[in-house]
Amino acid sequence: MKKIISVISIILIIIIPLQSFAINVPGYEGGIQNENTYKEVIFVTGEPIVMEGTLTVKTKEKDNTVTEQYTYKLKNVAKDAELSRKIKMIETLNTNGNQTSSSKTLDSYDEKIEIGDKEYEVEDEDYQWNQGSISTDTPLNSYYAGDWSGRKTYVVDKSNEVVNVETTGSLVGYDSPWSATETQTVHMTVNYENKEAAGIKWGGSATIETSYNRTKDYAYGENPVKQISFSGGYRITEKEENVLKYSYDLPNIKNNAVSKGRNTGTNSFSLDTNPIITRLNIPEVRDVEGHPYEDAILLLASMGAFPLNSTSLGPDSPMSRGEFAKAICLSMGVEPEREEETTSSRRKKNQAVKVPTYTDVGKTHTYYPYIEGVTKRGIMEGVGKGRFDPNRALTKAEATTIIIRLLGFKSLAPIGNYYTGYTDDKNIPLWAKDSIYVAKELGIIERGGYFYPNKEITKGEAAELLVNFINYLQNNLKYDYRENILNN
Repeated sequence: MKKIISVISIILIIIIPLQSFAINVPGYEGGIQNENTYKEVIFVTGEPIVMEGTLTVKTKEKDNTVTEQYTYKLKNVAKDAELSRKIKMIETLNTNGNQTSSSKTLDSYDEKIEIGDKEYEVEDEDYQWNQGSISTDTPLNSYYAGDWSGRKTYVVDKSNEVVNVETTGSLVGYDSPWSATETQTVHMTVNYENKEAAGIKWGGSATIETSYNRTKDYAYGENPVKQISFSGGYRITEKEENVLKYSYDLPNIKNNAVSKGRNTGTNSFSLDTNPIITRLNIPEVRDVEGHPYEDAILLLASMGAFPLNSTSLGPDSPMSRGEFAKAICLSMGVEPEREEETTSSRRKKNQAVKVPTYTDVGKTHTYYPYIEGVTKRGIMEGVGKGRFDPNRALTKAEATTIIIRLLGFKSLAPIGNYYTGYTDDKNIPLWAKDSIYVAKELGIIERGGYFYPNKEITKGEAAELLVNFINYLQNNLKYDYRENILNN
């Protein structure tokens, strides 16, 4: 769950890891933000008022405890409204294997809203709030979900007028190298009562849905001039979108009195960040022109997954296990293993010298850092007896299994004996059947026909498989976590 850092709107003392639930949809008030602006909707007057301004976040981490401080400064000039809010939350983390549970409680709270000549104020003792979340990590992605509830009371002009706001909320999200999405849903009930004037009361409700979305898109662009050493190249565009939708069912208030009928409606707004554009390297490979997988190969080569300075790739030659490990690291942002540049004399006392994981992949091996990287993350494994066999060709079944292992979606396959849908289903190894079925259902590999699971996968086919996987992360997974929630 990464953040775009802004001096104005966000100040991070320490960047918290994914498991801390330092979320991209800020706070739990149903708001969104970009580099400069934060926006949310309030309903304390019986009508929706969009507030806009800045949000500052300070985060500290010690052991398994995270402290978050939120400071809001918002206004709506047209409604003569100003809001100031300070929140301090304490988060306790508990990690068990690849799962991390989070429990958040409110440490302090102060909020004041001025609308016209009225002042709405909430203090510590008038706000109860708690939240629980769970995160699971796969070798590549992090998935998380959570729920919270709260109840706060605004005192109006320090009188007997009060507004009670009760909220229940949920969040769900994921973080991957090519996309990240978080969606929050907040349900509010709002009740006003004048304790001095018997019978003067009203009630209403509202639902706020907020979504944060980060996507990295790739595109090829031709150069507008011909007299240049390269015809074009790929670029990566990273951007963030923030959407807020709200609906409400509130009293119809005219001249400070409740009238017949209800004030209902829906609305939305968005805040986007300025895109970040990165130009990729220009590969020299020439023997892929006109090849069915030309585009996929050139994209992977631009990322460095294939040798940049090689003019002959051999797109129909087998992809080795070592080559695939490198391609995974450089296309999926998996950190390769880096050897510390320290001599034995300078090495700290009792600091052990790292021993290669495999006997056949020493530190001088071409693919050593990549093989160590995928092994450390649990993406690829050895073949037994302490060996990795980096030069052995990878089969289609093996490559597909590795891709689904990155997602952690193997459990989505049916239980028991089932048919994958491929003509050569009987030839699919039992250990690969679930992964191949899931990859087919997700659209990462082609549906139906022959799969040829035990066939050596070519470099072109491997490139196509990885690009299909990237497209899945960019589109299908994002749609499930965002559009399916916001549109239902």
